[in-house]
Order: sequence, then C-alpha cells, then structure tokens
Amino acid sequence: MSGQKELLDLAIAVEIDNFLCGNSDGAPLFQALYGAAANEPIPERLLAVLRSHGEAVCVTEAVPAATPAVDAAASRP
Repeated sequence: MSGQKELLDLAIAVEIDNFLCGNSDGAPLFQALYGAAANEPIPERLLAVLRSHGEAVCVTEAVPAATPAVDAAASRP
C-alpha cells in the first residue's frame, strides 16, 4: 500500500470517528465516500415526493466538502 493511500485511509478513518463522536455533520465523510455522486441533480420524482409533504424543502447547489487536513489526522492520539 502506498503512503498516499495510507494517508487517505487515515483521513477517512478520522472523518468516520468525528462523525460517530458527534464532532462533524458527516459532510466531509459523505464527500470522501461518494465524491461526484453528491453533485448529481436530484431526480424530479424525488423532488415531487419531498414537495408533497407540505414542509418547506430547500434544495441548493452542492457545497464542496472541506478537505481533511493531514496534520489534523496525524495529531490524533
């Protein structure tokens, strides 16, 4: 396994830990796991279901996730 791959795996592990501990909303983890799929448009059928429930639904453009800092991953105990 290359050093870069190990570093990426460590960064993802840190994001999983942050999410499970409640320190993150999971956005960086979602971006790391699903990448470009997060930028795909929401299907009209799903939007129709969401709209039919009567509550206000805010659909905005995808927000790019923050890239995990290498030094943050290395500094965890």
